[in-house]
Amino acid sequence: MTGSAHRLSARWLPGVVAVLAVVGLGGLLGAPAAGADDPVGRVVLVGAPGLAWSDVDATTTPTIERLAAEGAVASMTVRGVRSRSCGVDGWLTLSAGRRAGDDRACAPAGPVTDGTVTDWSRYVAASRAASYGAVPGTLGTRLAAAGECVEAVGAGAAVGAADSGGRVEQYAPSVPATFTCPVVLVEGGSLPVEGPGRTAALGALDDLVAEVVRAAGSGARVVVAGVGDGDSSVRPRAVVVSGAEGVLTSPSTRQPGLVQLQDLTASLLAWAGADDAGLTGRPVVVEADSAPVAERVADRVGFEARSATLRSVSPQVTGWLAVAFALWCVAVGVAWWRRPRVRVPTALAAAGVGVASVPTATFVSNLVPWWHAGVPAAAFVGVLVAVVLLTTAAALVAGRRWRHGALAVVAVLTLLVLGGDVLTGSGLQLASVFGQNPTVGGRFYGVGNTSYALYGVSVLAVAALLAAWRRPGRRWAVLLAALVLVVAAVLEGHPSYGADFGGPPGLLLGGLVVLASAAGLRLTVTRVVVAVGAVALVTVGVAVLDWLRPAAARTHLGEFVQTVLDGGADDVLGRKLAQNLTNLGSPPLLAIAVGAAVLAVLAWRLGRRPDAVGGRVLRGSAVLALAGFLVNDSGLVIPAFAALLLVPLLVAAGPGSPDRQARRE
Repeated sequence: MTGSAHRLSARWLPGVVAVLAVVGLGGLLGAPAAGADDPVGRVVLVGAPGLAWSDVDATTTPTIERLAAEGAVASMTVRGVRSRSCGVDGWLTLSAGRRAGDDRACAPAGPVTDGTVTDWSRYVAASRAASYGAVPGTLGTRLAAAGECVEAVGAGAAVGAADSGGRVEQYAPSVPATFTCPVVLVEGGSLPVEGPGRTAALGALDDLVAEVVRAAGSGARVVVAGVGDGDSSVRPRAVVVSGAEGVLTSPSTRQPGLVQLQDLTASLLAWAGADDAGLTGRPVVVEADSAPVAERVADRVGFEARSATLRSVSPQVTGWLAVAFALWCVAVGVAWWRRPRVRVPTALAAAGVGVASVPTATFVSNLVPWWHAGVPAAAFVGVLVAVVLLTTAAALVAGRRWRHGALAVVAVLTLLVLGGDVLTGSGLQLASVFGQNPTVGGRFYGVGNTSYALYGVSVLAVAALLAAWRRPGRRWAVLLAALVLVVAAVLEGHPSYGADFGGPPGLLLGGLVVLASAAGLRLTVTRVVVAVGAVALVTVGVAVLDWLRPAAARTHLGEFVQTVLDGGADDVLGRKLAQNLTNLGSPPLLAIAVGAAVLAVLAWRLGRRPDAVGGRVLRGSAVLALAGFLVNDSGLVIPAFAALLLVPLLVAAGPGSPDRQARRE
């Protein structure tokens, strides 16, 4: 290798860091801040755990339907401390502005005695133990500090309205003729599961809402929300806010038509002119939408069906995918053992490519509105199979003409799908098998753990293929690959797009391994330490820059910095560690990880190592998977899905010649 090439290689890392910092800083400084509505008059919130958009129609709930026609609508994530948010959990979350819950499963709210919620001390202790930093009574206390009172109607509403000591300033068991306070919470009752009882309960709820509208008077803002799941199946809940016509969104979700329960806490405070800082929710905003109410409700019902279907089929898709991958690993191992020097049979290679294309196909499938079908689960499976077959066919055709054709097709498709998705709002990943689950509410936009594994491996594969491109020469080919790596890392880490704090370190380090190998640069201890330090510095710098923005405009990167400053880092890290340990015991992830590890050991022993390009991708992906495992709360998710995508595509490419590989490496 020439001296000029070595000097060029040595300058890569500072260039990557500088470009990433400049582009990230420019994007942060140019990102708009989200604003909240000005304070309004009286606000009345009617909370009914279990209320869904599929419950709303002109016959059963005419008053709620009329409010939806004249106001703004959204689906709402109500996840508390458990997968099912009971009624009390929902009221406690509304009270705290953070995820909270009772330590008893769906016990009714305790009575109000002498203006105090009787079970308040237990609610506080249970919420503290849940490690979400929830402080029940935040809503009532902050309203009192702003000189505003909050009125409660019903025991559940009293839980939401109480101050930090469990006291409720104004309480009534039923709706009075007129309200006293500017903020009013009304318990609408938890809806039964299904059947005639639910229909009757919906009718009673609608009558209650009509009574509330009369008592609130003209000019009041009325909110009707499913504050929890109650006894109903877990799914996004309905929320409607009277006033401006359109759909609700929030800076916490960045998804039109989707908000969190905690957003209502921030909204109630903002509308009353009180302090709404430090909550995990953000005040809701209205995006204008002049579509007829029937169309807006139908859109929310479709999203509800999509979320519920994916919640039910995700474990099955993940389980069968893990079984298929493990069986494929066994079949490949047997084929190698019997004929060590021969490529695996075409059918076996095709099966592997099909397995590798399934995760990306689950995102592509959401381009088709399968959730509107009569049997959405069957429709989803049909669309998924069709996408997998088309992707596999294209990969196999490319593989016949080019050794790494299958790798190129699947990697480029994955990169385009996930990269394009975060640029356009993450709509494909939302409510998808391997993307963001709105009933869990961990993330609503950007790149999640599974997507990171798929995206990262695809970026490294594309970079390795570009770096091996002979036509422009090694130097320009490697520079082009470095440019792709930088752009991909910025897209993933930028708070307005991928918003993935833990992803860029692994992607950049894995990419530097690929580029160094392609340029013939030896990795010394000094260079590795400098690379790790520079990548860590850029990552922390982007998070701090996000934190410097106004609180309403921050993403979870900046919120994590604020949490550290507030002394809540222990809770966050403890929760992430617990999630990591839980994922380590996942049978599907274990099956994928063990299958890939055994196949890798067998390939090494039999001398079936990949060629130079495949080896670079493999080493870079190993660094990416290790960094992702250490930094994120994913457990085996990132290593397992990195292997699931990459291993079958390398097997399809076939092993490299040992002598030729030794010369090239």
